[in-house]
Amino acid sequence: MNKQICGTCKWHKHEDISDGWVCVNDKSDNCADWTGHDDTCDEWEGIGK
Repeated sequence: MNKQICGTCKWHKHEDISDGWVCVNDKSDNCADWTGHDDTCDEWEGIGK
């Protein structure tokens, strides 16, 4: 099952400095925000796209 959550989004990137996850999609309201695996937004894109 491919749920449209941050954990399956190509824009959900690991940030080495704080060892957390951040949104790097400039079209998302969550851009540059810390994101959790189960967070969501309307700009989700699958990893394989």
